[in-house]
Amino acid sequence: MKGRVKFLLALTIFSLAVTTGVGRSGNLKKYLALYGTYLDYGNSKLKKDGYAVTLYGSLGDGVHQGIEAAVSRLHLNYKSGYEDLDQTDYTLAYIRTGDPFPHLSLRLGGHYISSDDELTDEGRILFGDLLYFIPYRWNLGLEVAYSEYHHRTDFEVLQLRPHAGYFLRLGSRVLYLEGSGYYIHPHRWSKLGLPLRNYYALELSATHTRGPWKLRLSGWVGQQVFAVRRAGFVVYNLREKYKGGVSGEITYHQGAYFLGLTATWNTYVEFKFLPHRQSDGVHRLGGVSLLSPCEG
Repeated sequence: MKGRVKFLLALTIFSLAVTTGVGRSGNLKKYLALYGTYLDYGNSKLKKDGYAVTLYGSLGDGVHQGIEAAVSRLHLNYKSGYEDLDQTDYTLAYIRTGDPFPHLSLRLGGHYISSDDELTDEGRILFGDLLYFIPYRWNLGLEVAYSEYHHRTDFEVLQLRPHAGYFLRLGSRVLYLEGSGYYIHPHRWSKLGLPLRNYYALELSATHTRGPWKLRLSGWVGQQVFAVRRAGFVVYNLREKYKGGVSGEITYHQGAYFLGLTATWNTYVEFKFLPHRQSDGVHRLGGVSLLSPCEG
């Protein structure tokens, strides 16, 4: 790959969790997190850098059901001759676990995009994840996401993500291993200038927990376009084909407070115009995220 490779920069997060009582039925748990993300594009002929700010909150009993919501504001700085991009994402999800079936968890939600990008403005994403789990032993699930983009060019994207996880206890330490497969099918793929009808990827991760510290390492290979990730909270809606990446995340938990740092490195291909003219680049994403799929 041509050009100088830049180092990844990341921001930190300060988040607060509060628990309050709701009578005899149990506790109502509230969680609130604010995090920032810095983006640095290397070897790109179009983009320079950008940032995102996300407010996330959840409310539930911590056992059987809960709701999650997030609002994220993204700004991308483009190089001379191109307009900068501003985008706002809204996500809402409902989780029901162990009721009425003790080993099943169901998560349903939606994601809405308001963007300067004409192709994906007013994009709507519906997602669901059905998980069968044995607590702190293993789990097996399937996540389905369906994306609709009808503002400029009508097209839809179907994504399937089968995933499985396994827990290992090493004394006072816990190691959680997870594997995910991705199948992405964009409708009207040739009209969008995409070379393939179907896209596949494989992702592996390991999460090590000891006391208040948690370390997560992950990597993926394959190809993805218009991917839905992070349990529906992150949608890669721009005209880019991702080709693999690695990520590292460290989190410290003390009482009601969490502090975390994440660094992610992805390679991708930009689609400058539709349907032709592309340029290679490296996309680096740094930031903080305490959001993760259910681990059973």
